Amino acid sequence: MAISVLMVYQPIESTREKEGYWRSYISFYEKYWDGPATPQSLWFGQEYDEFRKSLSNHLGIGKKEIQDCFFQKNDEGNYFIVPVGEEANINIFSAENFIPFEWFLMFSKEEKHYFYTHTGFGAVQPDSIYYHARVEDTTQRLKQSKDDIETALKDIEAGSSQHLAETLKELGDNMCNLESWLSGFDPKSFIVLNYAEICSHIEPDSMKNEDSVSEIHNVLSLAGEGKFDEAESALNHLTSKWYEIRAVITGNRLESTNTVQ
Repeated sequence: MAISVLMVYQPIESTREKEGYWRSYISFYEKYWDGPATPQSLWFGQEYDEFRKSLSNHLGIGKKEIQDCFFQKNDEGNYFIVPVGEEANINIFSAENFIPFEWFLMFSKEEKHYFYTHTGFGAVQPDSIYYHARVEDTTQRLKQSKDDIETALKDIEAGSSQHLAETLKELGDNMCNLESWLSGFDPKSFIVLNYAEICSHIEPDSMKNEDSVSEIHNVLSLAGEGKFDEAESALNHLTSKWYEIRAVITGNRLESTNTVQ
């Protein structure tokens, strides 16, 4: 199994009554580890337990009362956090063995980045792909994508591209769910799509060519222009690519699901 992740980093000010705790947590964490807490953070042996013991003493609370978070700081020095460790985490969506196509619609090609792994002698190689954007920008893209779908479906219904029509309808429904989720966050929050474990099944040399974001936007663009055969062909190509990735991961043809973490 391989997990992909969608995470919303919210401004620390929007955590309201917990803001003081998170500021104390971050201040101690940065001094202790000399860096931010991210999904790529690694601990060895008893390092994390020792950190929690030191943090517990610093804050004057029991270890069981400690709450953790991922956090980042922008160029202006403002902090953004993702609380972690909760049973149902509203800041995180995860998907098994694939990435839902509607997730790609929130981003642009220019927002693609890489996590890197050191391979020795100063060399690095891409370890995973991620996209990074403001929630207010992703919300606008979802709205535009829904408008494009509605325009296409008005004409597609009478045509023969039923697979395309069914896919667009499903995308539209799923985007409504994403919009509802994002509406609960400050628009200044930012969202990260992390391919995470999925990239363990993509050749490092192929990562630079992985561009599902542009490909799904192209499907909607062609459909909106009434080029339904081209749109369906582009959709089939994208679907086939992700079917192959999923088949490599699972070794079978089982369907995958996405859930709130």
